[in-house]
Amino acid sequence: MSESKKEVLERRWKKFQEHHELTDEELAIHRSNPKHVKVMENGPAFVKYKMVIEVIASHNCGAGHRVGDKFVVDAGGCLIPEECPPGRICVSLVYAMKPVVDRMWQAFYDNSTDVFQDTVHCSDVGTHRGGWGEVVMRIHAVPKDTKVIQERVSKEKK
Repeated sequence: MSESKKEVLERRWKKFQEHHELTDEELAIHRSNPKHVKVMENGPAFVKYKMVIEVIASHNCGAGHRVGDKFVVDAGGCLIPEECPPGRICVSLVYAMKPVVDRMWQAFYDNSTDVFQDTVHCSDVGTHRGGWGEVVMRIHAVPKDTKVIQERVSKEKK
């Protein structure tokens, strides 16, 4: 006998509550927002992709970020260290990532992976404008390993 969508969704809410350490009252507040409900109902779409932010231009970067460096962000908005370049990560670079991560979340929310304004510049203006260096990055979605996704969905149904 297969589980109902409602049972799967309730289990997803419970896992969300536990992960974020929400009280029942805080969860009720969160669930009262229709946008949060939509995200939870479409949650598997968010976990099918990871966000990759790639350096497409770099000049005099003090942290040593180079063209081709890729920074991987999960659906929760967290960098995945083992999928990022080793060593130092500039806070100006991380700060600049936030707007494109937000845009990708909006694309996921809209059941898409297409981001119109997908390119950002770190906050350093470069040596010619009084700064130190500068980096330009572009975001795109990359499908996760389908085997891992299938295992996660199977666990969720249990």
